[in-house]
Amino acid sequence: MLTAQGWTGDFVNLFAVFPSGLVGHTLGGFSQALINAGRMEVTHAILGSLISALAIAILFIAFRFNTNRGVRICAVLGCLGVLSAAYGGISFVLSGFQNNGSSAQMGGSFIGSYASYFLVLYFNRS
Repeated sequence: MLTAQGWTGDFVNLFAVFPSGLVGHTLGGFSQALINAGRMEVTHAILGSLISALAIAILFIAFRFNTNRGVRICAVLGCLGVLSAAYGGISFVLSGFQNNGSSAQMGGSFIGSYASYFLVLYFNRS
């Protein structure tokens, strides 16, 4: 899912034409801004929501069923990366798609979480 998220994020970054105007700081304003931006942006947001839920589930599993310190540390780092990317995405939309720093935060956090989850697999090997 992280790979698909990266691809949709790259597509949005390169090809999207974002609507201009202010975005209301409500769930309705956020949703309307995404819908106005296009299908790929909505897909990117839905994938991000699913990944956020999975990151929390992985964190729970790492602490509940695994005693390996490396798995736990990398699960925490991966979850923090996903949550940082989510915050960056929400900030980017709420800025009316103008704050490129928030967009960069999404990309950097994505790379960190991607690496962290590969390390979870590495430390979890038998």
